[in-house]
Amino acid sequence: MTTPARPTPFCAYTAPALWDDPHVSAQMLAAHLDPLSPLASRPHAFVDRSAAWLVPALGLSPGDRLLDLGCGPGLYAERVARAGVRVLGVDVASRSLAHARAVARRDDLPVELRHGSYLDPGTDLGDAHDAAVLVFEDYSVLSPDQRATLLARVHGALRPGGRLLLDVTSAARFATVREGSTTAPGLMGGFWSAEPYDGTHETFTYPGLRLVLDRYTIRTARTTRVFWNWMQCLTPHEVGDELRAAGFVAHDVLGDVAGAPHDPTSPTFAVLARRA
Repeated sequence: MTTPARPTPFCAYTAPALWDDPHVSAQMLAAHLDPLSPLASRPHAFVDRSAAWLVPALGLSPGDRLLDLGCGPGLYAERVARAGVRVLGVDVASRSLAHARAVARRDDLPVELRHGSYLDPGTDLGDAHDAAVLVFEDYSVLSPDQRATLLARVHGALRPGGRLLLDVTSAARFATVREGSTTAPGLMGGFWSAEPYDGTHETFTYPGLRLVLDRYTIRTARTTRVFWNWMQCLTPHEVGDELRAAGFVAHDVLGDVAGAPHDPTSPTFAVLARRA
């Protein structure tokens, strides 16, 4: 059996295509809206606790402005807006944004939603926000250059003293990942296509970078598509260095985005920082 060539780290980025794919986005939205699912979002009981915690943790009051990056169907935006905070949500997933927009309209919530990538300079992130959030470990799926771009854009979108909360895949997680390859008809129960397909899931690890690649190759009778999911497992020190380089100060390390204490053995941690 031939071992597949190890791809160059961060050689492809397909997250926008994945999240806005008509079939995949429907599966993602269903997972987001399942209150018990840990897949596209965390279980809703955690989101409830997280949203309630982050409003005071970010120093937000009624009328303040929050930038919700990768907002999806608005699970955080909706909850924070009910506290009187004005929210700008940005996401690449049209289907999820349509759901968030319908909820905001139905309940007359102070939520504005924009379709686009938060990495794209053509996507307006606004300015003078009081705080910004990036949750569900989105930070770790980005390359170092993409993370620098993101932090520079967020820095420009916050007022001086504005706060940033994000969660990160931890270095401890890397030790639990194993390389491998699986091929199956309808891989993951039809998740990838409405048409019959064969799917291959390959996992590659890069120990020197604590980097993981999950590559999915989906073959139908008409097309072959490849989706690349990168995950870099970081330390609080590494994230702190990146934040300082982007003009953020006074970062606090937490266990999660609901304010739990930091546990170095946990697969995730969170960081709360302030724009200089």
